[in-house]
Amino acid sequence: MIDFTRLKDIREDKDISQNKISEILKVNRSRYSLWELGINIIPLKFLCEFADYFNYSLDYVLGLSNNSSHKNLIKGLNLKILGNNLKAVRIKNKLSQENIADILGVTQACITRYEKGLICISTSNLYKFCKEFKVSINEICGKGKIEK
Repeated sequence: MIDFTRLKDIREDKDISQNKISEILKVNRSRYSLWELGINIIPLKFLCEFADYFNYSLDYVLGLSNNSSHKNLIKGLNLKILGNNLKAVRIKNKLSQENIADILGVTQACITRYEKGLICISTSNLYKFCKEFKVSINEICGKGKIEK
């Protein structure tokens, strides 16, 4: 289960209202509020925009790292890089797309589309993938290495 409490903590630490961050992310406040409460899962695109705005790693925002260091982070989200990195982890672990599909509970065709950068993996599936293979979400998304 993903812990989204840092969304609120980071926002409040920076003294920004839900209205302001929802304007920044170009979503309505109620939609953002549901992400912050963990009722809905924030899509990866918006998670990246949130992390980029505050200059934090995705791993820090999602509570996978307590290191808030933010040197050399790459802004944005490139689906081709994300897909290539997902594929590289799969190949390194000598697994098929079907194996990954079983782990994530999606179809093999979906894994193909992720790896080709045609569609974006959901935040929850990316989180599950990174936990399973003990890799950084930040690095998988091509946003830079996390300083230990």
